[in-house]
Amino acid sequence: MIEGVYRFRYWLLGLLVALGAALWPGVRAAVQVDNSLEAWFLQNDPSLRAYRDFQGRFGNDEVVIVVVHDEAQPLLTPAYFRRFRALSQALEGLPGVAAVIGPGNALVPGRTGPQPLLPPAARPAQVHRTLAAHPVLQEQLFSPDLRTARFVVVLRRLPGFDERRGAILEEVTRTVYRHVPRERAYLGGVGIIFAGLNALSQHDFGLFLGLGYALMFGVFLLLYRNGWLLVYVLGIVGGATYLTLGVYGLLGHRLNLMTVLLPVVLILLGIMDAMHVINERNLLAAPGLPPRASALQALQRTFSPCLATMLTTVAGFLALVTSPMAILRNFGLFAALGIALCLVLTFVLGALILPLTTPAPRATRSTSRGLARFYAYLLARRGRFTAVAAALTLLAVAGIFLIKADTYTLGYFPQDHPVVQDHRRMEATWGPYLPLELLVEPRPGHRLHDAAVVQAAAAFADSVRQLPGVGRVFGFHSLYQAGLETQFPGRGRRALGSQSLLNAVDRRLAADYPQLAAEFIHRASGTGRITVAGRMLSARQLTAKTDTLLRLAARTFGPVARVRPAGYQPMYARITEYVTTSQTQSLLLSIVTVFGLVWLYVRSLRLALLTVLPNLFPVLVLLGLMGWCGIRLDTATASIAAIVLGLCVDDTVHYIHHYREARRSMTPSAARLATITHVGPTIVLTSLILFVGYAVMGLGSLKTVQLFGVLTAASIAAALFGEIVIFPLVLARFDREPAPKAAPAP
Repeated sequence: MIEGVYRFRYWLLGLLVALGAALWPGVRAAVQVDNSLEAWFLQNDPSLRAYRDFQGRFGNDEVVIVVVHDEAQPLLTPAYFRRFRALSQALEGLPGVAAVIGPGNALVPGRTGPQPLLPPAARPAQVHRTLAAHPVLQEQLFSPDLRTARFVVVLRRLPGFDERRGAILEEVTRTVYRHVPRERAYLGGVGIIFAGLNALSQHDFGLFLGLGYALMFGVFLLLYRNGWLLVYVLGIVGGATYLTLGVYGLLGHRLNLMTVLLPVVLILLGIMDAMHVINERNLLAAPGLPPRASALQALQRTFSPCLATMLTTVAGFLALVTSPMAILRNFGLFAALGIALCLVLTFVLGALILPLTTPAPRATRSTSRGLARFYAYLLARRGRFTAVAAALTLLAVAGIFLIKADTYTLGYFPQDHPVVQDHRRMEATWGPYLPLELLVEPRPGHRLHDAAVVQAAAAFADSVRQLPGVGRVFGFHSLYQAGLETQFPGRGRRALGSQSLLNAVDRRLAADYPQLAAEFIHRASGTGRITVAGRMLSARQLTAKTDTLLRLAARTFGPVARVRPAGYQPMYARITEYVTTSQTQSLLLSIVTVFGLVWLYVRSLRLALLTVLPNLFPVLVLLGLMGWCGIRLDTATASIAAIVLGLCVDDTVHYIHHYREARRSMTPSAARLATITHVGPTIVLTSLILFVGYAVMGLGSLKTVQLFGVLTAASIAAALFGEIVIFPLVLARFDREPAPKAAPAP
């Protein structure tokens, strides 16, 4: 096999180069970031279909909230009137903006039709009287002290909106700051938060992942001091990543929050395979042995365990294909492809590069000698190490019960980030502002403007306002009340019980409030919309809040209408639920699958069972550490366990392969010593390289980057402990020396 690879190495290299050239368009397409809902959900997912239905009725629900605040004076001044009119006009002129709802372009009913709230000759006293006569409108435009104003910028649902979101939001931001000083204007909304998160993620992941990679390869070069070996490792990792992204992009996919981790998976497993080959060659090195012979012999000896490692790790990642989420299916599928490519490149590039250079055994052999001394120390204090391992395991298991699955997106930012600062100022000056949308569908026999439906909506809004963390509530019923307030000042709420008055108002809504009527009433389906402004919540809190709202809706609307959550926020909560549930189920399936394949490979149920604890220990430590430290299981941390399991399986398969081979000719104790001094150097040196590379990510400013780096580094340390301490102890306990046979009686 290896001789054939060596013989055709240049042909294979040419094939890989040609494949790389053909996949270049796919690589260019893949590196574009796409975190759209289509990337997360399968196309037939009921939640996605319901969200698209809501957008079809009311347009894009993604809005930018702009709050203008002046601490020194109320905003009812001619200077602010001019600013507001100019700002509204400029925002409406942007191609990515569908509508602007704010004081600069607000209309109020008049005798001759709708009139601007702020006409060019508007006087402060006149505007104040107009607002007092329209309290429903004032509540949506100004704070009670009139020092804060709000603009709602509705974004247009354009083709490729998710790719263009960043540029659209930049235009909106620049436009706002051109008309209002930065210190008086604050921007918020789901789009603003996620755009800021995407920008910070790309910066931090790019910077610290690049720095981590540089440190990994720098430590590798310090250990082996051989440029050809560095080229070998870079070729494996870079080639596998490039080819995987090429296929990924050609199939129409783009990098997202999960698949951006593909390079992380491939560098981890690519380095490990290369290190096993390199250290095997270093241990085989002998005076007079040609470089070609030692290289091919090392490749031949490591092929079987590397193949088994690839198959088990691929099977583990393919378990993610069972997930109901498209984003997790793609991550598992293409991680499996990349891992298989790492194996191919390990042996093709090994046959090409390793014969060109001599072995560099210094680091390998010195580590091997150190491990021999450590193993003697371990055996002399077996009870103490067993107690430490048992205590760590129990502590980790206890921590697992403290884990909570939740996501609080704003918590990922550093506290001094502009997104966080604006969010705090908006809540302090305006109050809760993030919209939670509800869709109201009248039951058969009822219409949206029936008195029973409108009164139920008003009663529901009153109940919701009493909930903690809820600000303004505005819906279709607010428009009917505003229309009645125009005719019956101060008595609009009581007039909601008159069907004849509601019929009259309904006929004039589109003319009196053209923008608001289009935003909150869908005539074709006869449905309405209620927007509840609330605080930024975690996914778990949002789910609880939504359940509370639905219970209130069932009590107030009763038999006249059905209410269901709509818009983006319920999708956000569903994403978190899907990710955590799917990752947990897939991890369990991966563990079972990996165990089964290891059993098939070693052909010994007893040896396969002995691998369970070393493989699970780092996963338990990871989850236990998260529980004790209060780190939530979310979209940022849920994937680490699968990556760590892949790391453990790689080491364990090589360990058990060499141990099984040694047991054929050695006693158990001799086989354990031979294994730990032969395979151990690769495990130790690889762990050192990977630990340094991932630990540096803890210096990132984004919490997701910090957690990913620190937790992965801690898991690597736990995996090293599992392989170097726990596995030898388990083997010594359950694979003992055979009892000596009794001497025959004379």
